[in-house]
Amino acid sequence: MTYEQIETFLVVATYKNITAASKYLFVSQSTVSSRLQQLEDELGTPLLIRHKGQRNAELTNYGSAFIPIASQWASLWKDTQHLKALPDIKSLNIASVDAVNNYTLVPMFQKHLEDHPRVKLSIMTYHSSEIYSLVQNRTADIGFAFSSISYPDVIAIPVYRELMYLICNKKSNYGDNITCKDLPIEKEIYLRWGSDYQQWHDRHWSPGVYPLISVNTGSMLQRYLDYPDNWAIAPMSVIQGAMRSNPELTFHSLKEPPAPRICYEIKNRFPNVTLLEPIELLEKELQEFIEEDESICSFESWMLNS
Repeated sequence: MTYEQIETFLVVATYKNITAASKYLFVSQSTVSSRLQQLEDELGTPLLIRHKGQRNAELTNYGSAFIPIASQWASLWKDTQHLKALPDIKSLNIASVDAVNNYTLVPMFQKHLEDHPRVKLSIMTYHSSEIYSLVQNRTADIGFAFSSISYPDVIAIPVYRELMYLICNKKSNYGDNITCKDLPIEKEIYLRWGSDYQQWHDRHWSPGVYPLISVNTGSMLQRYLDYPDNWAIAPMSVIQGAMRSNPELTFHSLKEPPAPRICYEIKNRFPNVTLLEPIELLEKELQEFIEEDESICSFESWMLNS
């Protein structure tokens, strides 16, 4: 069954005349008759009552009943042709933690926009537990988080790690290889980087003593580091971003640093098949970015034990 056959039937049904239909379609009468015969053969029933020597066309009961079906078929066919004219644009939904979206992967995302204008990124910031849920229910196509959480249909792949440093004002008295006991908690700008970080923090400062202020995003840390004695601990990508915004900030190494932040790429085990290519493209760019960026390093299995 072809569009030409259906179109020809609908025109004949409208004009009730083979000659008029052929003129409307700009084809010969024999072509009209041939198309109708082919359609009837495929349907297995006559659509028209033919009278020898006459060009008028009378519909059979089946022909009359077939009109709305043929109209719907023609309409759907036209819709599919319209789809062909649409630009081949993909939309990739990315859910990540604040440090990834606002610091670490910003250069990669910017380069992706320039190199692949037909892949539209939607980048949203969430906490790690929310990201896993969004990928599980396919609201997000890919995610990046600092925690590994078990979900039935989610794969968490460690992709890079960042070392943690002290960040403070240049006017502070802090220096490299500083010990935790020399950092007054009442001057801390605290951000819980994960459960393992919390455990490390509790070993060095009493959980019963409150920091100066607690924040929940890396972008908020720098807002409270204008005073010389205030300090915070953050991964290098966040520190570099903060130092670009505020040249009065600096960083120092810790004698007893927390474990490096491991970033996990989060994917659904059964991704949308139409997005396999954009996801693979982003993963390739991610690997290239990690290899070129000096503030982070590619993940290796031994890092889980360090």
